[in-house]
Amino acid sequence: MGLTTHIICAVFAFIFGSVIGSFLNVVILRTPLKQSIVTEPSHCFSCGHRLAWYDMFPIFSWIFLRGRCRYCKSKISPRYMIIEAITAVAFCLAYLRFGFSVKLAYSFVLFAVLVVLSGIDIDHFEIPYWCSITIAVLGVSAFFVFKEALWYERLIAAGIVIVLFGILVFIGGMGGGDLQLMAGASLLLEFRVFAALLIGIVLGAVYGVVKKFRDKKYEKAITDKIREIAGKWYENQLDHGSGFVREGHDDIIVGGISEGEPDIEWEFLDEKVWQGLPDKAALSQALRENLKDEREGGFKIYLEGEDIKKVKYSRRMVFGPFLAIGIAAAWLVGDYMIGWYMGLFH
Repeated sequence: MGLTTHIICAVFAFIFGSVIGSFLNVVILRTPLKQSIVTEPSHCFSCGHRLAWYDMFPIFSWIFLRGRCRYCKSKISPRYMIIEAITAVAFCLAYLRFGFSVKLAYSFVLFAVLVVLSGIDIDHFEIPYWCSITIAVLGVSAFFVFKEALWYERLIAAGIVIVLFGILVFIGGMGGGDLQLMAGASLLLEFRVFAALLIGIVLGAVYGVVKKFRDKKYEKAITDKIREIAGKWYENQLDHGSGFVREGHDDIIVGGISEGEPDIEWEFLDEKVWQGLPDKAALSQALRENLKDEREGGFKIYLEGEDIKKVKYSRRMVFGPFLAIGIAAAWLVGDYMIGWYMGLFH
């Protein structure tokens, strides 16, 4: 294949990726809401006007419209264009790496799923089961399609990943969706999955440090608000002579906020150390009424006798997008990374 033809094919891969990226925007927005991605026509979320084909030209429509709806002039998030551009670049890189091959087809499916799970994880702090299952199916089919890795190497990689991530999930460092994602990816990537892990964890750690620093003041404000709410609630329990921790004992109230809805995990309460049962409904309602603007986070209220000793609150962060970057990089250049690493010992 000549250079000119190669460049033309790469451009077509880019265009094809941008079109698929436009569709992935619909999947990211609608599937969590249980809406059809096929029957319902594309429309503006502000004015409801049905969009024409020239309003949905990938990447360029957003630029030409200057990020606003043609009909109501409301702002359109640049994320639509970003997702289209990311998918386009990913498809182009896949073609440049694998050319016209079975691995190119695998790449298109893999990258599309990674983009979708990243978008949904950012919006809803969860990785859909079907995304992890799709990647696992790709991995299982790879047993029969690609012969460069033995089947038991993939299973060994999957076993190690499950153990490592199982520990992280147990201690609260990762979510169950992250475990399922990497377990499925290990079947596809075999030992290259460790390169994906390294990239994902490093990027996630850097983002986590930046996010923690950025959210420090806001987390303190939410912590103080939770302490104030819990303090009034606990004082009321003491006034009624029931629903407080006995002297010389301590306990922790564990809770979380999901999409603006606070929820307390009362099953972790050690009822043996309490004088009567606490008014669970009153505390839950007070938190819901006063923490409506906070999106996602987790808190712990430490009680000792008649005092609330301290309150801890931290915002949740997503890990899926960083793991997705690691998986994509390992799929494209994982062999070179492993080869470079092994070369350090020769």
